[in-house]
This record gives sequence, C-alpha cells and structure tokens, in this order.
Amino acid sequence: MTTALVKLFYRIREEFEEAPHLRLSVSEAARFWGLDLATCEEILARLLASGFLAKGADQRYRVGAPSLT
Repeated sequence: MTTALVKLFYRIREEFEEAPHLRLSVSEAARFWGLDLATCEEILARLLASGFLAKGADQRYRVGAPSLT
C-alpha cells in the first residue's frame, strides 16, 4: 500500500471511530470523502479484511461484526 493509501486508511478508520453509527455504501463513502470509487472500495475492503469494518446485507460498511438480525 502506498503512503497516500495508508494515510487514507487511517483517516477513514478514524472517521468510523469518531462516528461509530456511520453506515455507508462504497458510492456514499466515495462522495463523503471525495474519492474515486476504486480507491474507496480498496480502502473499505482493507478495513473489512482487517476486521475493523463489517459489511451488512444492505452493502453498507460499519464498525464491528455484522448483526444476526
């Protein structure tokens, strides 16, 4: 991961930490952070793979494990 992507990774992680109820799809997140879809998708996928984010049935990313309901 490039230095710029690492910075984005931590910036987006911090945003989710500061707003733990934040739930965003890839396209919503890209608009929210002013990123292109591919970059945003890569960062969210890395946060998902790290276990920090979960992805719900509605395709929105959020902090934590997916709910069972």
